[in-house]
Amino acid sequence: MGNLLTVFSFLLLTSSSSPAQDPGAQAAQQAMQQAQQAQQFAIEATQQAQQDAQRAMQNATHAANAQSYQPYFGLTSTPKFSVKPGAYSASTKVKLTDATRGAIIYYTTDGWTPTAASQRYMGPITISSTTTLQAIAIAPNFQRSFVASGKYTVNNSNSAPQAPAESQAIDVTPQVPPGERLLLPQGTPVLLAFAADVNSHGASVGDQIPTTVTRDVQQDGVILIKTGTAAVGTVIQVDKNTAFGLPGVLSFKVDYLDLNGTLIRLRGEAAREGEAKPPNAGILIPVVGPLTALRRGTDAVIKQGTPFTAFLCADTFLAPAQ
Repeated sequence: MGNLLTVFSFLLLTSSSSPAQDPGAQAAQQAMQQAQQAQQFAIEATQQAQQDAQRAMQNATHAANAQSYQPYFGLTSTPKFSVKPGAYSASTKVKLTDATRGAIIYYTTDGWTPTAASQRYMGPITISSTTTLQAIAIAPNFQRSFVASGKYTVNNSNSAPQAPAESQAIDVTPQVPPGERLLLPQGTPVLLAFAADVNSHGASVGDQIPTTVTRDVQQDGVILIKTGTAAVGTVIQVDKNTAFGLPGVLSFKVDYLDLNGTLIRLRGEAAREGEAKPPNAGILIPVVGPLTALRRGTDAVIKQGTPFTAFLCADTFLAPAQ
C-alpha cells in the first residue's frame, strides 16, 4: 500500500511540473514561421528579378554588338549585299543575306521599292548593266525590314558596240480599211513617264498623278496609241517620315489612259520609299536620347520623267491613231 501511494505521488508531481500548452503562444509561433517564409520568398523573388535583369542586359548588349534594331522596332534586319555598290568594269554577281532567322528576301532592279509581291531572292543576282538593286526582308513575327539599296554601274568598255542591223522592212505604212479596228490584247505593255513630281510630304491618298505615254503602242505595224497620250494614276497610300529615322513611303496605281475622250483601263502599281536613318544600336543602348528620337528619314520622291510600265486590263479594239 505504501508503494502504491509513492507511485501515485510521483505521477502527480510530474504532471503538475509540465507546463500547460498555451494557445496564444502556439499562434505566435505559427505567425513567426509564416513571417520567416514570406521573408525567404521575398529574397528569392529579388534574386530572380536580378537574374532576369542581368539576362535582359546581356541580350541588349548582344543586340547592340549585332547592330540589330529588333528589340526597339520589331523590324526584320536589313538585308546585306555581298558586293559593295559602285562602278565595275564587267558583270558581277551579288549575294543577298539577312541576319533574322526565317527571313525571306525580296528585291527589285527597276528602281521601285520592293514588296512581298516582288521577285523573291533565290540565288546570286547577275548585274550586267547599270542597275539600282533594292531589297527588303520579311520574317515571321517581325515587321518588314528597312530597304537596302545600292547602285551598280557597269562599264563594258571591252565590248565593241554592235552596228545596228539594217531594216528589211519596206517603209510603207500598213493600210487599215476605214472603220476597222485592231485588237490590243490584255497585258499589252504601255510605257509611261511621270508628268510631275510626287512627294510623300505633300501627297494624300486619292491624289491623281499625271503621266504620259513615252512610246507608240503598235499592232501589226499600225500605231494605235501615240506617244504623248495622257494617262492618270492615283495615290493609294502615304506614310510621312517620322522620328527614329523612319522614311516617307508613297504608293500609287495607274488607272487609265485618255484616248481622245475614251478611257482605256490600265493596271500596275508600285511604291517609292525614302531613305531610312535609324539610330545605331550603340545609341539605342541603354537609352534613346532626344536628338536621336527626333531624327527623321527622308521623304519619298518620284521625280518628273520617272519611267513606269503599265499594262492593258483587257482586250481592247482600237482604231489607228490620227
